[in-house]
Amino acid sequence: MSCVNVRGCPIGEGRPKTILPIVEGTEAAILEKAVQFSTLPADCVEWRADWFQDCRDPAAVARCLQKLRVALGSKLLLVTFRTQAEGGQAALSPAEYRQFLELVLDTDCADLLDIEFFTAGADLSLLMEQAHTAGVPVVCSSHDFAKTPHRAELVERMVQMQQAGADLPKLAVMPQSRTDVLELLAATAEMADLHPETPVITMSMGALGAVSRLAGETFGSAMTFANPGQASAPGQVSLDIVNEVLDALHL
Repeated sequence: MSCVNVRGCPIGEGRPKTILPIVEGTEAAILEKAVQFSTLPADCVEWRADWFQDCRDPAAVARCLQKLRVALGSKLLLVTFRTQAEGGQAALSPAEYRQFLELVLDTDCADLLDIEFFTAGADLSLLMEQAHTAGVPVVCSSHDFAKTPHRAELVERMVQMQQAGADLPKLAVMPQSRTDVLELLAATAEMADLHPETPVITMSMGALGAVSRLAGETFGSAMTFANPGQASAPGQVSLDIVNEVLDALHL
């Protein structure tokens, strides 16, 4: 599997990298979490901008991003606007979504940018090109909170993300059975073995899928989200447990 090196952090190499989500409504609360997270044993912080009460105000978003970048210190910053259609807190039109991503790139604060595969639609390749021109790797994401598609469909979706230019294809799906968790893990392993052009990020959500968040190094998922006190998705495991298990499996 290839590696994406972001400010000295080799994503896709060795132990999966940990991500802590910030899901707060005000600038003050966001920055308070950022200062707290800057000292925790994690590699990356995701700002879920869809939780920000001023997320539709470009000046407020830019100001918060600039302060957030400073507050996080050496931590990587992944910027995400999770749309309502993909399980987020706010709905954006295609034009609004594109404008948000372009605003983030203009601030030069993000180390990684989340671009939703289906939401970007026909603009996907163009948006990825803009991110790469700005020197920002892309996490291309797709979420299904209702089901787990078959392995072939999961693999095909991640391959399409690769072909569009994604640096890190990401899938999050909801299992309805233990077999669904195995489908997600098998799709992850197939990507690592047969399509190693990029690292991938995968997870099976909910309590049933929690094991997938801990088994990344075995099956091929390069990053995992940990719960630092407030989860941003079902099934996120606490940071202490994630680190303990990842360290044990890595050794």
